[in-house]
Amino acid sequence: MTKPDTESDNAPRRNLSEQEAADYLGVLSVRTLQDWRRKRTGPAYLRLGRRVAYPVRDLDAFLMSARVAPKGAS
Repeated sequence: MTKPDTESDNAPRRNLSEQEAADYLGVLSVRTLQDWRRKRTGPAYLRLGRRVAYPVRDLDAFLMSARVAPKGAS
């Protein structure tokens, strides 16, 4: 028996297009994501032939890596 294609038991894997990833991250433009790829910064991505896709789990990890907690907060 094979395990379903999921990250966890209840969340399916999902890859976003450049535009969807820019929207997901907030005020970013597609151009910003392209610049980050060129500079090798920003979130991890997949290159599928000519297509670029961003796994949601990698976008979430990128957002969490930028998190700044105020003093006294955990």
